[in-house]
Amino acid sequence: MAVQYDPNIIRGYAEALYRRASRIVFMAGFIGFVVGAVGGAVVTSAMKYNSTVTLGFVLVGTLIGVNIGRGRAFVLQLQAQSALCQVAIEANTRRAADAAAATPRTAEVAPLAQVG
Repeated sequence: MAVQYDPNIIRGYAEALYRRASRIVFMAGFIGFVVGAVGGAVVTSAMKYNSTVTLGFVLVGTLIGVNIGRGRAFVLQLQAQSALCQVAIEANTRRAADAAAATPRTAEVAPLAQVG
């Protein structure tokens, strides 16, 4: 089976990376929220603090989760942009090669000089 180049596959891959990047920020924030809530509940029950400490843990956990999610989303978006850039490079190179192949070539003959 011969494998052929299909730029639509790479574009689909880039779109999937962008969708994943948009979801990862929300998911990381949600996980940070849950971890903060559990951590705050444990500290509140063990140390006999009031519920504002739990809210502080939830806020900090959510912010940390969102920041981690943004970093991971940036990496995914960068991968998507690299893939799209490679597709653009291939298209531009193919266009230039097709244009060069379509132009008729004239035989350029350098003037010969007889010495001696």
